Amino acid sequence: MKKKKRPSTKKKPSRKRRSFNFKFMIAAITFLFSGLMVLGSTYAWFVSEDTKMNQFIGSLLSAEIVEEFEPNEVWQPGVSVKKVIQVKNTGEEPAFVRLSFYEYLLMFQIDVTDQTGNGNLVVSSQEKIPTVDFDKTSTWVPAASASGTYTRDYIHYVAKKAIVPNTTTGTEMYKYKDSLREQSDFKWFNLVFPENVYDSAPPVGTKEYWLYSDGYFYYSELLNPSEISKPVLSKVNLKESAPNKMKGVLYQLNPIMDAHDSTNSLLSAWNISKSGDVYKMLSGKITN
Repeated sequence: MKKKKRPSTKKKPSRKRRSFNFKFMIAAITFLFSGLMVLGSTYAWFVSEDTKMNQFIGSLLSAEIVEEFEPNEVWQPGVSVKKVIQVKNTGEEPAFVRLSFYEYLLMFQIDVTDQTGNGNLVVSSQEKIPTVDFDKTSTWVPAASASGTYTRDYIHYVAKKAIVPNTTTGTEMYKYKDSLREQSDFKWFNLVFPENVYDSAPPVGTKEYWLYSDGYFYYSELLNPSEISKPVLSKVNLKESAPNKMKGVLYQLNPIMDAHDSTNSLLSAWNISKSGDVYKMLSGKITN
C-alpha cells in the first residue's frame, strides 16, 4: 500500500517577518555606508568655505607647520634658541596660509628670606599637587594658583605665576611690535623675525614674504602642492637684562595655522578688509 506523503511541518516566514528582515538589511547597509563616509571625511583637514561655488569638492586641501626647533626648558639670558617656522602645502590644491603665535609663561617663587638678593628658587622637599606638566600648559595656571610644584632633575620648584592665553577668542595671540607686550613679563623674551616679515606693504615686486596684520602673519603667495613657505620666525631669546624673577621660567611659543583655498570666500572667512594691505597683497591671486 502506497504511503501518503506527510505535509512539511516547517513554517514559511510570514510576510511581516520577511518585511522586517529586509528593512533590517537595508538599515545595516545604510549604517555601513554612512560610517565609511565619516571615515573618509576625516582626511579633509581644511576645506573651502564657499558653499555656493566650491571647486574643490572631493579633493584634499591641507597644510602643516614645518618647525625646526631646539627644545629648551632652561632659559639663559642672552642665549638664543633656534625656532624656524614655515608652512608646507601637503594637499592636492593651492592654498593661502596664515599663522598666529601664542605665548605661555610660568614663573617660580624666589627665595628672599635672607634679604641679600641671592635670587635662588624656592625648593620643596616633596612634590605638591597640582603639579606642572611642561607639555600640558593647561596644568600651569592651577599649579601657580595653589603653589604646586614642577620637577626638574629630581628637584621640586614651586610655581608662582602663570600666563596662559585663551586660543579660542582670537584676541590673545602675540602682537607684533605691541607696546602692551612691553608692559608684561613677556617683554623679556625677544622673538627674532627674518627680513621677509613686514607690518606694512613692502617695496613693489617683493615676493615670498609674510605680512603681519591684527595678530596674524599672512603669506604673500598661493602655495602650490608640496611647496614650502619662507620662514616666518628664526629664533627666540631671553634678553640679557632679564631680572632674577625670570630665573628658571618655563616658556612656550606655539603657532596656530589657518589654510584656505583661492576662492573669494577667503575674504569673509578671514575677515579681510578690502581697504587693507593684506587684501592688496592677495586679491590678484584669488581665482574667483
